[in-house]
Parts: sequence; C-alpha cells; structure tokens
Amino acid sequence: MSGPKAFRIVTRAEIMTICRRSLARLDAAIEDWISRGQRNGTIDKADIDKVIARRDILRGLLLEDKFVELQKQLLAEISYLQADAERRSEKAAELEAQSKRALRRMKATAQALLASVESSGIQIPHEIREELASSGTPAERLEGAINKAFLMLHSAPATKGISDMQRDIAARLGAGEKRMSLEEWSSQQPGVTEDQALLRVDGLLGELKGLGIDPGPFSARISSLELESPTRRSLLADSLLLDLATAVKNGRDHARLQSDLRARHAELSEMKSPEAASLRSEIGDILSRVTQGSEAELIKRADFLIEEEVQAIAAEERRRAVLEGLAGLGYEVSEGMATAWVNGGRVVLRKAANPGYGVELSGGSKSDLLQVRAVAFGNSTEMRDASRDRDIETIWCGEFERLQSLIAKDGGHLAIEHARPVGQFPLKVVEDKYSTAGDSDAIKMTRQLPS
Repeated sequence: MSGPKAFRIVTRAEIMTICRRSLARLDAAIEDWISRGQRNGTIDKADIDKVIARRDILRGLLLEDKFVELQKQLLAEISYLQADAERRSEKAAELEAQSKRALRRMKATAQALLASVESSGIQIPHEIREELASSGTPAERLEGAINKAFLMLHSAPATKGISDMQRDIAARLGAGEKRMSLEEWSSQQPGVTEDQALLRVDGLLGELKGLGIDPGPFSARISSLELESPTRRSLLADSLLLDLATAVKNGRDHARLQSDLRARHAELSEMKSPEAASLRSEIGDILSRVTQGSEAELIKRADFLIEEEVQAIAAEERRRAVLEGLAGLGYEVSEGMATAWVNGGRVVLRKAANPGYGVELSGGSKSDLLQVRAVAFGNSTEMRDASRDRDIETIWCGEFERLQSLIAKDGGHLAIEHARPVGQFPLKVVEDKYSTAGDSDAIKMTRQLPS
C-alpha cells in the first residue's frame, strides 16, 4: 500500500501540551483541596506537604517523557483529591453537627440546674444566673457557669428550718459517701429528647459551615424553633429545613463552579494568545469575589477557547513535524510552506534528488486527518511512463515508513487510517512552475530546511 494515504499524527509537542494542561488542572485541584481543608480545619502542613511532594514527582515524569504513566497518575491524583476533599468536608460537617447537639444538651442541663438551684432556695451570683438562663451564652462560658452553679448547689449550707440535731444526723448518715459528680447529676435529670427536626437542622448547618457559608441569617429562626414544644416544632421546622437545604444546594453548586473555574484558569495559563490572557484575567476577577457571578458562562467560553487553541497548536505541530520529517528525507521545504498549506489547503514538495517527482500534502485544517500522495511534475496532457510512475510510488512507500520512524524517534506517533494500492490511480500530475520567475506558488523552493 504505497498509493494515496490518509493518516493521523500525534506529535511530541502535542503530547507535552496535553500533559502540561493536565498538570495545570492538578495544581488547581490542589488549590481547591487546600482551600476547603483549611476552611474546615481538616488539614495541616504535613498533609499539604505530602500532596505537594506527590505533585513534584508527577512533574518529574514529564521531564522523563513518561507521558502515558503521567496521564494515568494525574487522573488518579485529581480524583483522589476531589474525593478526599469531600470526605473531609463530610467529617467537618458531622463534627459541627455533634457540637451543636452537645451545646443543646448543655443548655438543657443549664435549665435543669437553674431550676434545682431555685427550688433549693440557694442564692447564686446574678451573672451566673444570667449565663445559665440565656440561650445565647457561648459554649465555653455556659460550661463554666454550669460547673460553678453545680458546686454551689452541692456545697451550700442547709436551708432554714433544719435543727442542729438534724444536720448532725445527716452528716453522720452521709459519712463516707462519694460526692455526686456533675455527669452523675445530669444523668439523673429528665433526658433531652433528640428531636429529629433539630437533628436535621444541625446536619444542614454543618454542611453550610463546610461550604464556607455564614449560617447567621438562620440563627433567629433556629433559636425560635428550639424554644417551641416538640409537638409544634415539627410543624414549624419544614420551612426552615427547606430554606437550609436550598442554601446547601446553592452552596454546593457554587463550590463546583468555582472548582471548575480554577481548573480553566489554570489551563488558560498554558495558552499564549491575547484572547486566552484576557479570559484568564476575567476568570481571576470572578474567583476573587465572594458573591456568585457569571461562572457558567465563563466556563463555556473557556472550554471553547481552550479547545480552539489546543486544536490550532496541535495542527501547527503536525504540519511542522511532517514538513521537517520530509525535509530530513530530502524533500525541498520552503520557509513559508506551512502557511501556504494552511491558506491553500494543500502544498506540494519536490524531491531534491529526483526533481520530476514529489509529494502533495493536504488536510489537517478542520480535522486531525492528513492526506499525502506521490505526484509528478510536468504537463498533464503529455504521455507518461506508467512503469516509472509506479516505481516512484513504490519508493514513496519506503520513504513514508522512514517518516513514521523519524516522528516516532522524536516522541510522536503516526498511524495510517487508510491507503490505496500502488497503481490503483494514475499518478497526479502537477504543473511544473519550478523555474518560472516570480512565481509565488507553494511549490517554489526558497530554502531547504535542515534535517
């Protein structure tokens, strides 16, 4: 099969571009992972150092030309970081929900303790009473107030109306007894019923915190719900739960868009056009804002531009690789031939050792499929030596195999899609303008490129 051929080529430069884009995506995934982990308090410097070390090892694979291994490991690492960030966020949300449940139990303990103190007639400082009674007391201060009030309750002198004899009898009866702890006292109080609506509220609040969303707008409604009786609470909770769930969904969607934007922002750094630089600046502005913007529209624009530029870079590298390879095989390649190929859709190269013959290259502008065929220079109306033309096609077969080897040696790959047998079609004849003065056709040779 040495007649006209259609083939695809992947150059080393194209592969390098793909790998650099993937490494840029990895950097964006690491940035997102660090941001989420630090916001949730679930990572430390040691965790970050391990991820950076793995990233540096992957970069080393690029320098070693281990492209296939690099691509596999990059995909695995990005997937791991995304899954790990989700796991850590879920853990942080659960810890936050547990913290809120613990605070609710603490508030119930404070109310029970305050009731015991009041029923015992014990006088406690006003500030401690206020902290026990207030629903807005921070957990640390509330815990301190509970401990102080409990000590006062169990070390207070006996109430009026008890005689000295009664106190003496009580002291002797209690001799050697273990003093009750706060935990033991709390366990003897009526249990706090874990309302399912409040548990769901706690879970959604934990998710909001994990997403970096301020739950403050819901605080008043949550406090009001906690004060309601269990029977009314379930009726009033639906609206709050719906609003919380909507806030969580919107937060997740926004976080996903932000992550996608970071990936595009990183990929665009590998593009060299002014359009890419301008769009990257736009994305950077959006990423620096807290409020939501036109993320989805920017992602679409970025995807279109990245694909367009990657295809243009790849097409340019394919043309360059083929022309340089043919120059190395002794074909005359002019300086503007790549441009002529783009503008005219095809280009013809003359064989320096056999100027009556050459090859015609076409395709590659709108797809990655290229075509090549042997051609003869001359007048199409003249009789041709079919045997000689057939020999030239056979020789071209061997040269095409050498072209494949040259591209493979440079780290690329050339694969034939389909080919016609030698002699199936008459050799195409190209008008010979080689010696025509002032001709600007692509076949005019101005300089032979070094092989």
